[in-house]
Amino acid sequence: MLTAAESDPSSDFWEQLFEQARHIGISDDDQALLLRRLPEIAGRYSPTEQDSVLFLAGQIAADLDEARWPGFREELAALRLLAGGWLTSPAGPQDFLYRLQAMVALEGDALWGAELGRIVDDEIEVECPHCGTMLFVAFGDGGHFATHEDYATKTVVEQTPLLPASPADLDGAGQRLYQASVQHGQTAIATALTYLFGHAICTQCSTEFRVSDQVSRY
Repeated sequence: MLTAAESDPSSDFWEQLFEQARHIGISDDDQALLLRRLPEIAGRYSPTEQDSVLFLAGQIAADLDEARWPGFREELAALRLLAGGWLTSPAGPQDFLYRLQAMVALEGDALWGAELGRIVDDEIEVECPHCGTMLFVAFGDGGHFATHEDYATKTVVEQTPLLPASPADLDGAGQRLYQASVQHGQTAIATALTYLFGHAICTQCSTEFRVSDQVSRY
């Protein structure tokens, strides 16, 4: 399938490879083959044509066992170098978010390299650390709140306000993601990240917690 895909950055085969890597999984041998081939293939494309190949590379990196990273040090370094230029090429907020996710995956962040894209619809579902209630944390045009109710189908829901992080208080992954978004003019993504790395209050037990602390790999 890779042979069929590599001649065309828009080939449907890239999507098939990505979906297999994301939803089904691929063998260690196939991971190795792809990681060794993808830098050379991506290098043939212009930054605006690299989405499919670097999204795939990011997914593989996010799933790569930590013990196997040293074996692909050169390949991952080459992919990170390519991704640096790719991240600066023009993109809408959604595409930028997925590019940023792939970039941090290639840097070794297994959590946000796999889960950052969950905020693409201006919400994320997390579990209250105290009572276990599943909560929608919403931060889009419809408001900024947490609720245990299905706000997509109800006009009125019980809700609590969100407490976004101040950019000055961000650290670690939150700081890195926020600064990259600001640097590339992606203010909507930067704002969403202040809610992801900010606090919410459970509508069932009133516990305040940091939203990002409740995000885990699916």
